[in-house]
Amino acid sequence: MFAVLVIVQLSCGDLVRNIIGWPAWGATVGALLVWALVELWLRRKRVKRPGIAVLMFLALAFLSAFWAASWWSTLLGAAISLGIAASALVMTCMPLQRFITLLHWCLQAQLIGSLLFEVAAALRGGGVRPVWYGDIANSEVYWWTHGELFAGGRIYGLPGNPNLIAMLAMLALIIAVARALSGRDRRTWPVWVGLSVLMIALSQSITVALIGGAILAASTLIVIRFRVSRPAYYRAFFASLSLMGIAVIIGAVLWQALAAWLGRSSDLTGRLDIWRIVLVRWLDSPIVGDGWMGYWMPWVEPYDGLIVHGSIVHLQAHNAWIDMALQLGIIGVLIFFALQVTAMRNAVAIIRYGNEHPAIRAVPLLLLIALAVQGLTESRPLTEIGALLLFVFAAGLPRSREGGPRTLPIETQPRQEQPK
Repeated sequence: MFAVLVIVQLSCGDLVRNIIGWPAWGATVGALLVWALVELWLRRKRVKRPGIAVLMFLALAFLSAFWAASWWSTLLGAAISLGIAASALVMTCMPLQRFITLLHWCLQAQLIGSLLFEVAAALRGGGVRPVWYGDIANSEVYWWTHGELFAGGRIYGLPGNPNLIAMLAMLALIIAVARALSGRDRRTWPVWVGLSVLMIALSQSITVALIGGAILAASTLIVIRFRVSRPAYYRAFFASLSLMGIAVIIGAVLWQALAAWLGRSSDLTGRLDIWRIVLVRWLDSPIVGDGWMGYWMPWVEPYDGLIVHGSIVHLQAHNAWIDMALQLGIIGVLIFFALQVTAMRNAVAIIRYGNEHPAIRAVPLLLLIALAVQGLTESRPLTEIGALLLFVFAAGLPRSREGGPRTLPIETQPRQEQPK
């Protein structure tokens, strides 16, 4: 029950805020924080150590209250991060297979709920506003969904954001495909894969489409690694990097035409202007930042009016790295990089040493790649389900299905290369 509540809260926090508002949401987060610390204490002999990068991040987040504009808001943001880290450590007590299964059902339940929500909104006719904000005329920022499912418009789902519901669908798709390849959900896997693909298509998210391309490339390289010799794999790897580099260069040169073809603005829906404003603000305190906030709390200066487009007040920098630089400076960026490297390294170790089906073992790495790409246009990986997954896999290899050791075995014999 604890793990389910944490995953739902972190993957669909806007749903909770839209229904009960920020104050009540904060109360639920506080309750989960206390619960997480209690669970952590009860499992203190079984949990993994969080790792140096996690401890450094949490320490810097709390210390930043000394130079932040609002010390109590900074402590609140640091406490939320502490709760996410504590919850992640509790979840490392689960076998990998059980953790992936839990994610699968939580994500699929939210996709089903989102689809039903959009159908009901479309049949009702007109948009739906958040319950907590009430009916505020002429203020598009307060729409939960526009209810344009049958008119060809983008869906917003329970999270209230097309990009967020698309990202949840992408994470669900990775897990659903892995479960299908491993022989699970033998009769129902087309439903779960199809639902995830449908929600991605209905969201019309370009960001998640790019994430899908990155996941496809990574999956191909993983398969190649286990089927060819190491030299052949490295040739395929560097060839893939070259193709990606060429694609980026072509995309940059033809960006205006490409954006028009995709039906998107050439400034990445205002993100270029947002990044410029945030980077200018970051220059005021480039080493340690303005203090950790996580979510930009709308009652704290300058976040109450730092980024305003029309009637919309943005509460993130729409880039995890730029947001981290703003809040914790260059030191925070270096720690965040160390977190990413540690988690990716452990995810690769799961592929090499895990006892589960190879498709299941590949899930952590693919999830982390998806979140890393999302972090280029969204700050959510710093505060929600992305932070939870990052902390889980940065803590180390979960126990195997058979209950074996949780530490990584040491290879004493060199791996034999397959004949060319």
